Amino acid sequence: MTTIPQQFLNHLKVALHNRESFLEQCNKEDTTCYRLFHGAVERWPSVTIDRYGDTLLFQTWRSDLNDDVVGQMASFIEEKLEHRFHILWADRRKRGQVERHWVGDVAPQELTATEMGLSFRVDPVHRGIDPLLFLDFRAGRRHIREHAKGQKVLNLFSYTCGIGVAAVAGGAKLALNVDFSNHTLSIGKENATLNQFSEPQFEIIHDDAMLVLRQFSGLGMRGKAKRRQFTKRTARLFDIVVLDPPRRAKSPFGTVDTVNDYQSIFKPALLCTKPGGKMLVTNNVASVDLDAWVESLKRCAMKIERSIQSVEVLTPDEDFPSVDGLHPLKMAWLSV
Repeated sequence: MTTIPQQFLNHLKVALHNRESFLEQCNKEDTTCYRLFHGAVERWPSVTIDRYGDTLLFQTWRSDLNDDVVGQMASFIEEKLEHRFHILWADRRKRGQVERHWVGDVAPQELTATEMGLSFRVDPVHRGIDPLLFLDFRAGRRHIREHAKGQKVLNLFSYTCGIGVAAVAGGAKLALNVDFSNHTLSIGKENATLNQFSEPQFEIIHDDAMLVLRQFSGLGMRGKAKRRQFTKRTARLFDIVVLDPPRRAKSPFGTVDTVNDYQSIFKPALLCTKPGGKMLVTNNVASVDLDAWVESLKRCAMKIERSIQSVEVLTPDEDFPSVDGLHPLKMAWLSV
């Protein structure tokens, strides 16, 4: 048996100690999904440990762990949290790939967990690479839930519809979720069902988000894209628009590039937002400067004769610590 290096065990002890009050709050609000160890900041780079209900998810990008060390770390966490877990190790050293295997007992294929009393599918093993619920975006889901009462919410690049579920839980008139992936939208439907949400409050559109954006904004399609077959939709306005795009994506209807051309998706999203409405926009690229990004949003708004009245920067919860306050995930709550 390989013994876990003492220095790494010490780092894990410190991480759990620093989360004591946070974990108490999670218990009170019925949240069983959170990060227990954030390696980039907590002195073990390339290792993260997340709890998803009854599963501990170990993810590694460069560190060469083994089952013995993972098992010992899990046992330490189980003792501290007084809970037995299934243990999954996801090795992500090969870019764009993930190799998963269970350390010990294999968990059921379909698993659920809770966040702020809401239930979500969190299957650790599925066809995608990333987890089904992004934990650093919890602060965004909480904010939408707090502000959605009576509002019509457009959730773009919705993935498994966590924002949509939070919006309906907050009393939204409508949460319209748009994504190109039928698989993730099917998980989103199940998330809605788990919480007894259904139409007309919770709806989905399985289509290219860029296509839907340009149609709802009134910009329409141009060039070769206009000659393609697609479902035609009329312009619509929403009280709240959530724009949470991937770093980069390309389709026949447009390109998403959150590093070099965020404005190309922000412009139509802003045009879908009612004057006096709100937007929650994100950028997941660590190298993008927060202030420069926000300024680019303001300039984009001015070009189409709209204005951003106020900007509130949201930060991830305490389970995603930062030494300098510069979180990779940037979230801006805009009054427009």
